[in-house]
Amino acid sequence: MLQAAPPNPINVRFFPDYRGTNPYQELLYRSLGPAVIAQPLDSAAQIGAGGQDAGSILHLHWETAAFTDGKQSAESFLDALSGFRDRGGRIVWTIHNLMPHDHRYRAVSKQVRSGLLALADIVHLHSLPALTAAMEQHALPMAKVRIIPHGNFDGVYPSFSREQARSELQLEDARMIVLMPGQIRAYKAPAALIEAFLDVAGPDDRLILAGHRAPDVDDLTVPDDPRMVATFGFSTDRDLALVHAAADFAVLPYTASLTSGSAILAQTLGRGTLGSDTPGLRDAVLVPATGVLYDPAPDGALASALQAALNEGPDPWAARGKAAAQAARARDWTAIGATWRSLFTELARRPRPARVLTS
Repeated sequence: MLQAAPPNPINVRFFPDYRGTNPYQELLYRSLGPAVIAQPLDSAAQIGAGGQDAGSILHLHWETAAFTDGKQSAESFLDALSGFRDRGGRIVWTIHNLMPHDHRYRAVSKQVRSGLLALADIVHLHSLPALTAAMEQHALPMAKVRIIPHGNFDGVYPSFSREQARSELQLEDARMIVLMPGQIRAYKAPAALIEAFLDVAGPDDRLILAGHRAPDVDDLTVPDDPRMVATFGFSTDRDLALVHAAADFAVLPYTASLTSGSAILAQTLGRGTLGSDTPGLRDAVLVPATGVLYDPAPDGALASALQAALNEGPDPWAARGKAAAQAARARDWTAIGATWRSLFTELARRPRPARVLTS
């Protein structure tokens, strides 16, 4: 039976709106139930618009979206947030990354983050490893910090058997299939992965690169080698489910990762992960049950880890995949949504916040 919305629901606006390419926000806000109404802002310029600041909550995610289009400066963005808060609004800031993936915005991001740490009522991270890493880089106001896990992707993607997926992708004769999923960006080290894979893989092994190629890897060259399968461009839910089902494991050789949606997606779809020892993967990968993490510092570390993983063959990785799917079930949005709902309720009931100066 559908539950009616309460007479005075909590209003949450969120920015940016990445639901078209990332299911995370849709799953999060759907899990809140009728007590919380969450709606997107089309642009950072809408922050505080409409005169409904008092008692409303802004949930800020990937904050660099506010100024990467060149329409707003760091100063004007912080001024808008400060005005919103002065008029009675509340701010929740989820830290998804330690720094922007695009190096061009790192200087301005540092300025924005300093202001956000002062302005935010709540600073949210997804895990204890993420908190530890963030504390090394930022002077976090610990009284504001909340840790709420990243949920799984259950119900978003269709299901395929390994045999069905390999047949559809015409990879029936492959021995081991390694998958780099999600957006292909420089911080995922795709060039280093290609080099390492071609150096250690056997003739019947395959590496799939499946995802949109970001501008910071426009110069990425995929060698003309039968072991390489590159499908750059937008991937539908079906596409992503198919390549995960065909793969033996996902490989994520991050140079940096605070939260890894790609690892949690692989986990949800029953695939283990081979990745670098970073906070995002420490949260998502239980070594050795659901995957393997390697120290990325030594020269040749990626190639050595990849060779060891390929040498294990499919059976150990199939067992890790089953364990990963079981671990993903613990990231249930029912419990996570209840925690978020409690946080938003607490925040809505707080007295009007004091004015904060950001410079």
